[in-house]
Amino acid sequence: MAEYYYLDAGRSQQGPVPPDEIARLIRGGTIRRDTMVWSAGMPEWSPAGQVGDFSSLFGQAGPPPRPQGPLPVGPPMQRTVPNAGGYHGQVRPGQGAYYHPPRSMGFGEAIATCFRKYADFKGRARRPEYWWWYLFFTLVLFGLSIIDLVIAAVGGPGILSLLGYLALLLPWLAVGVRRLHDTDRSGWMFLLLLIPLVGGIILIVFWCQRGTDGPNRFGSDDLAVAAEFE
Repeated sequence: MAEYYYLDAGRSQQGPVPPDEIARLIRGGTIRRDTMVWSAGMPEWSPAGQVGDFSSLFGQAGPPPRPQGPLPVGPPMQRTVPNAGGYHGQVRPGQGAYYHPPRSMGFGEAIATCFRKYADFKGRARRPEYWWWYLFFTLVLFGLSIIDLVIAAVGGPGILSLLGYLALLLPWLAVGVRRLHDTDRSGWMFLLLLIPLVGGIILIVFWCQRGTDGPNRFGSDDLAVAAEFE
């Protein structure tokens, strides 16, 4: 018989608990419809009221006691169940014991990351990492093109934009491939650029999509430190 885990009012994980004990806690009002529960075989934590084993019990459960005063702020949720399903923002094995909300990657951090992974085509890149780099790439080439026009106007060779493009091309390809990996697509999809117009539009759609939640075939989704738009 499958055993269940649940999150109590303080957001601490309790369990394992057999189903009959869960039923008793429901009837006593300890576990409510919105209490998160999980058992082996469930893809993710779910409200108890949506779990088939218990949904029928809530018609029999008495109302929970009304809290007095403001609700206490519970401690950070601790994840100790191995191989359990997750939800967005939940700490996964190997990420440490406590939950930390995802943060947004800023412009400077994205640029530093792409230079650090200059020719790294492995792993995953969140949307901010790609689009901040693309903005940087565009601004640099635009600025160098203006300088080239000034140099050409006085009779000099205007090759700065070409040199800048060659210097930034490889990290752009690398972060583009990692962005495809984040959506669980092969980096070979980059070859869609060879299809005039249509291929570029398809790739833009892919790069704009949210990455897969949880690990995929290209790496883990480290939500504790993930860079994602709020």
